[in-house]
Amino acid sequence: MNIKNLKIILDKLVEDILDYEKHHPGSITNISIVQRYKDLLSLCKQPLFENNVFIEHSYSNQDYTTILDSLKYIKLLLDLAEKEAIIEQEKKFMNPSRQMLEQAGIAFKNEDFPGVSNKLNTCVELALKDILDIPTTIKGINVSKIIDIMISEEVGPTKYLEEVKKHVLLDNLVKHQGLGIVEARAGSAISSTENLLNKLPNEPYELKVEIQDKIWSGVN
Repeated sequence: MNIKNLKIILDKLVEDILDYEKHHPGSITNISIVQRYKDLLSLCKQPLFENNVFIEHSYSNQDYTTILDSLKYIKLLLDLAEKEAIIEQEKKFMNPSRQMLEQAGIAFKNEDFPGVSNKLNTCVELALKDILDIPTTIKGINVSKIIDIMISEEVGPTKYLEEVKKHVLLDNLVKHQGLGIVEARAGSAISSTENLLNKLPNEPYELKVEIQDKIWSGVN
């Protein structure tokens, strides 16, 4: 069970315990509430495996104060675990595209300007796949068309998407026409791509079905 649902169960249990305490002071004698408390402790063992000693000791609690104190501490531990999970997810999200951006920077230092263009185009493609939840196994998506759709539907930072289309995708077109990519344009392409990545969210966009369909028209 995920942490979010565990927190919902915990909050409901605390609410019921406080309500029960108003009418039954002393120890908790309601078998159902006690069982729910123990079940919750068991469910928390996996996400809070580093705190299993505390959880094991909490099974023996009988009175309101110790049970509520344990639940309060477990809620804190769940909050921290949830934040850590989000941070780890953010590190993984768009990591391949950021690595490709770094490689473009290396190519720029080596004055490999066509290499800069190649890597930036791959970088933008990987970033779009992440934020639009397009499987990475799908190759050769129409990046230019997808960006046009995002701009027209106002999905994402449109001004930054326009800059990437102007500097990165145009450079790719120039390359395929057999023309050289000058240092200044390569630098602008890197800058516009980096700015876009910094403006993109740390999770995929939640899009309306009709917009998803339009975007998928640019996948094939």
